[in-house]
Amino acid sequence: MRQFYIVDEVGATFYFDYRSSTLITGIDGIGVTRENTYLDYSGTYKLANRINPRTQITGTLIFLKGYAGYTNFLNYLKNVKGSLRLFYKADNLKYAYVEVAFLEKTEISYGVLQCAITFDKLSMWLSKVSHTISVNETEDNKVFPFRYPFTYSSSYNGEITVVNNGCVRAPVRIEIIGKTNSPTVEIIKDGVVVSKMRLLITSNNTSDVIVVNSEVTEQEMTLTYNGTTTNIYQYQDFTSDNFLFLDVGTYRVRFTPGVSEYSICKFQFIEMYEGN
Repeated sequence: MRQFYIVDEVGATFYFDYRSSTLITGIDGIGVTRENTYLDYSGTYKLANRINPRTQITGTLIFLKGYAGYTNFLNYLKNVKGSLRLFYKADNLKYAYVEVAFLEKTEISYGVLQCAITFDKLSMWLSKVSHTISVNETEDNKVFPFRYPFTYSSSYNGEITVVNNGCVRAPVRIEIIGKTNSPTVEIIKDGVVVSKMRLLITSNNTSDVIVVNSEVTEQEMTLTYNGTTTNIYQYQDFTSDNFLFLDVGTYRVRFTPGVSEYSICKFQFIEMYEGN
């Protein structure tokens, strides 16, 4: 059974099901839309450029509680904080950034209220993929793997295999927890390092958290210690890429903390899909 719900930036959620007594039906616009440009070679055409334009998702809301349900939905929209995401689950859960562009108001018929709704779709369909690399380096550089709860893949010798199943390269978010000395994260393809993050910083506390986020709208490079977050942009190794992206395909990811202490690297990227 398909599921739909919307969530704002602070997690406030409106479910289109029995929990809100509001259903959604007749959904259109969740498939693939492309604008293709071709070159004409004497009647034979070759693709020159392809873009995914901004589109709309339409449907009909059925308010089982009539006008009271309609008002409840309006109150939710009024209190939305920040960006709005529409989540859709059929076989897999994905989401897209949206804005409500149109909401109809009609008459109650047979005890329910049916109103057309239109969302402006502001992104491709997205799916967050998370991995955790847990390592403990001894002083003679031997590395022992640890399994960490809620990982999607276990690490070995500070390395994991990751796969970007989307259709375009994915921005990467790195979160390092624990003591480090010039920590490094490398993306490797066929034994060759294709991209690398390296920070020229020493972290001496097990509770320190370093975050490097490549997402364009949320880009950051910070260190959090004792609840205080500071920008560490100036401590990056400028000979490295640092803000990482993962191309489509299979890669190895290697985390080197640079200390003989237990540390964790959370490697997260956002797969992007044309349709859902």
